[in-house]
Amino acid sequence: MDGELKNGSCFLTGEQSFALRGIGALLVIVSHLSPWYAERAGAGTAAFLFSRAGVYGVDLFFLVSGYGLTKSALARRPGPLFWEKRLRGTYLPYLLIVGLAALFSGGMKGAGDWYRYLTGYDHWFIRNILIFYGVFFAVYRWGKGRGVRTVLMGAAVLGYSCWLIWEGRAEFWYLSNPAFFLGTALAEWERELMRPARSGYALQLSGMAALLVLAAAAGGAGTFSAPGGRNLFCKTATGVLWTLFAVQAGGLIGRFSGCLRFLGRISLELYLLHMFVFYQMLNLFAGWGPVVPGAVSLAVSVPAAWIFHRAFTARRFAGALHQMLFFRSEKGPKAGRK
Repeated sequence: MDGELKNGSCFLTGEQSFALRGIGALLVIVSHLSPWYAERAGAGTAAFLFSRAGVYGVDLFFLVSGYGLTKSALARRPGPLFWEKRLRGTYLPYLLIVGLAALFSGGMKGAGDWYRYLTGYDHWFIRNILIFYGVFFAVYRWGKGRGVRTVLMGAAVLGYSCWLIWEGRAEFWYLSNPAFFLGTALAEWERELMRPARSGYALQLSGMAALLVLAAAAGGAGTFSAPGGRNLFCKTATGVLWTLFAVQAGGLIGRFSGCLRFLGRISLELYLLHMFVFYQMLNLFAGWGPVVPGAVSLAVSVPAAWIFHRAFTARRFAGALHQMLFFRSEKGPKAGRK
């Protein structure tokens, strides 16, 4: 056992955060590809079960994002650079990758298409995380005191989720939202929560796992049904328990989980790319059986995601974006000065 959480001073180290993002990326890919394979195998129940995995994957994305943002904000109050990083790390990769896919598929066909594209309407993770970025910036820019910030973040996430339910959105639009709030709260109250989190570590982990299974079974975790009372409560409880379990189990992630950390670093680009590539491979290898298109799509998606990630994290690109946003340029020597 790695034991970093059990004996450490923080809930998630940088390596553990990237590894959890990598696990999240794998869960999302499984949820997107499994229905197609299950349908052809005549395994409808399996399709329902695996389709739920994507929500658990996004739980991890939101958890790590909320936790990391709060740790940074507690060290330095967010300012204009906050938006530069979000633009470079999330919004611009989304615009480029999804824009290229749309162009390849025929382009935008009207104002409605442009609206959905620019606001991330068809990519619920992008839409939600952009809204959470805005709420987070406001709360941690002007919120005074940990209690006030925690209440404001909780109220904002709850209010937004209730609005999505009222609009009649599918469950995946809001079931993962509590994970973002939990990430912020765990970072905000980390000092007070670490001691009880370390106490009886193995027992806590076992208890959470048992409760997670019970909540998932009670809520029909493998299906997506209309919002309603007990079912919605159980599914929300399942997501909360899964998020807390992931935080505790982060200490079990080995030091040699390099593959997961690699996938975690390119998780956004992989999330945006893999389904587009998969459908292209289905057309290209239509007569090759069900295995080949999936295998080839992963073989193409991972390096392509890495290339996009490297492009958006390059220092030259970051410097150019910074100058464009803040209109700064290097000052040369003053005229006449030797």
